[in-house]
Amino acid sequence: MLIRWFTLALFVGVLILYLLLLTRNYYWDGIFFAQTIEDAPRLNASLLHPNHLFDSVLEYFIYRGVLMAGFNARALTVFQLSNCVFGAAAACLFLRICLDCFKSLYVSVTLTLLFAFSATWWKFCTDADSYILAVLFLLVATHFILPHRKPRPFAVAGMHALAVLVHQLSVFFFPAAVIGIIFQARANGTKRQLVQAIKYLVTVILITVPTYYYSYHLVTGRFSIRGFISWITYFSPENGFTFNAWNNLIYSLRSQARVFLGGRVAFVHELWGPPIVILTAVVIVIVAVFCFKLIRHFNELKTEFAKALSRYAHFRSLSTLCAVWIAPYAIFLFFFIPQNAFYRLFYLPPIILLAGALFSLCESLPNHVRRYRAAALTALVFAANLTFSAYPYALVRANPPTALALKMNSIWKPGTIVYFAARNSDNALVRYFNPAVTWYEAKPETLDTQIRQTGASANPLWLDTTLIDLYEATPEGQRWLEVHTVCPTESELVNRKYKIKFCEIQPATFAR
Repeated sequence: MLIRWFTLALFVGVLILYLLLLTRNYYWDGIFFAQTIEDAPRLNASLLHPNHLFDSVLEYFIYRGVLMAGFNARALTVFQLSNCVFGAAAACLFLRICLDCFKSLYVSVTLTLLFAFSATWWKFCTDADSYILAVLFLLVATHFILPHRKPRPFAVAGMHALAVLVHQLSVFFFPAAVIGIIFQARANGTKRQLVQAIKYLVTVILITVPTYYYSYHLVTGRFSIRGFISWITYFSPENGFTFNAWNNLIYSLRSQARVFLGGRVAFVHELWGPPIVILTAVVIVIVAVFCFKLIRHFNELKTEFAKALSRYAHFRSLSTLCAVWIAPYAIFLFFFIPQNAFYRLFYLPPIILLAGALFSLCESLPNHVRRYRAAALTALVFAANLTFSAYPYALVRANPPTALALKMNSIWKPGTIVYFAARNSDNALVRYFNPAVTWYEAKPETLDTQIRQTGASANPLWLDTTLIDLYEATPEGQRWLEVHTVCPTESELVNRKYKIKFCEIQPATFAR
């Protein structure tokens, strides 16, 4: 009963911290999700995407439910709030898994807080994305395949299928699920192990493959096997597989480190003021405490680690399960967009569980004296991520593209028309935060005609960066911009990091 109340308290505490620091550094894909949800007049195939099949569908129902309840909310906000709930629930489930494995409240709470406030997990729990819910379902499946539990292949298959339907990267959990079920059934002989594994395998295939195939038909109207394979293996053309071993190694190590620690130390200078000064001071104090504890008892720590490693066989099943979970993701992501830290959230839990096994063994050694080094390390991760990531990214002024998107509300009046050449993350962000503005796709060779068709209206006409870039690429286009547009400095964000620019068209110049 005490554990239940403690779990509830953890859920509330983590959820409040997530809610207080909703990110303004929006994941570009989340903006597209939210726009698609708001643009959908009803439940339809536009909400289906092969990479995250049903995530937008689920968020569509949540969003519509919020509107029906009388709240005038944007889909992006609803998406963020729901992810906060999913993230806090995942933290509680991770706590229960740790308690089951390590039987220590101190060890379990330390590991859970490290999980809940690791940089990339914390950021995406406060953003719009499909990763948090997918990992939540994987954690439920993990709860069912812990070595000491009875085999539940249908429950594991159901949870794994839900994870795959939320995001297809969940498919790489498959070896861990099989190994977990085999470990659970090993006392009943090889035949029983095989039967249980087949039950899981057949069930998960019968759920996911027909669902994906029918969804493909709803989106395309076809039943082509070749087309289906091409559809489910789709990825953004500007990203993909790379095979430079050295670069991939550097990217992989860097992105893996960013899963735990993220943000920018430069925020201390950029956001200088009482909050950031106090937070930075806290980080410095915790660093000093942690280093002091580490150095003062370093020899003791080495001895304990050596003894714990010699007893690691105590967690052989758990460590094997974690290794089999990590390996497919680590190999695949070594070659597929290795710089993306957020894909590595899919195997964040087993990494922490592996470290937790060693931590637990150290804690259980005879004559062990608890020095709270792990707690200090977790506190350091929390404080650093709060100071250099979560707090700054919750502020509009620390996120220049969001600040510009919001500023355009005061520049563009309702009914304004913006012409663009291509959709990208920048104009999608600006478009989302300016819903009263109409966006039309255009090309330089046809824009004059479009302007003359709309020039008689009272609606202001603007160009976005993608179309401006096409004009600036040629001398004729540059002269066209000089004659027909005005580019206010307040409607642009141009520096070494960003290039977002809007120019107002002067319809009167077309009468000359």
